[in-house]
Amino acid sequence: MKWIILIFLLFFYSFVQGQKLIQATSATLKEENGYRIRPGDKLSISILNEPDCSILQTVPNDGIIRLSYVGEFKAINLSAKSLESLIKQEYILKGIFLRPIVNVSITEYAKRFVYLSGAVNKKGPFALPPEVEAMNIVELISMSGGFTDIARKNKVFVTRTYYSQGGKAEPKTFEVDVESLSRGSMQNRNDKFWIYPEDQINIPERLF
Repeated sequence: MKWIILIFLLFFYSFVQGQKLIQATSATLKEENGYRIRPGDKLSISILNEPDCSILQTVPNDGIIRLSYVGEFKAINLSAKSLESLIKQEYILKGIFLRPIVNVSITEYAKRFVYLSGAVNKKGPFALPPEVEAMNIVELISMSGGFTDIARKNKVFVTRTYYSQGGKAEPKTFEVDVESLSRGSMQNRNDKFWIYPEDQINIPERLF
């Protein structure tokens, strides 16, 4: 029953984020339609042979970027290709250029962290790899240095914050048996617990 509730909550988390996630590798989830621009990403936008229209900008929290002659665009939640098409269309509609060749690239991805504490070799923030939406807890702990010798691996606590439609923060804490997950000894050998940005992972010590 606990796993049914957990799976429901994970799907709910994906829903409220407006994303449909797919498993990219055994350790990671990615957004189905590719990477979408986030606040903190650094964008390079250029129009062929039009240097006045080129910018190099970090996407602000409101997601708004500004381009010469056409004004503001909301870049967040768009792929680079979608933003290219939007910019091209706007330049044509406003009669600025006839057939502009637009290039949008992400020169640097915003860092997104999860936070580890307790009986783990590397405490503190852990940066998720670029383009990854979520990571399997087993691989994440391994990549962050692994458990200490006195870690209670079968009782790891993950705290995650959900937000209601009204914006109210609702933290929830899950108890995860990472030891069984790593051995594949759960009832379903394909079970995984996905860690998302801003999750807090606490590993208690064993009681001797």
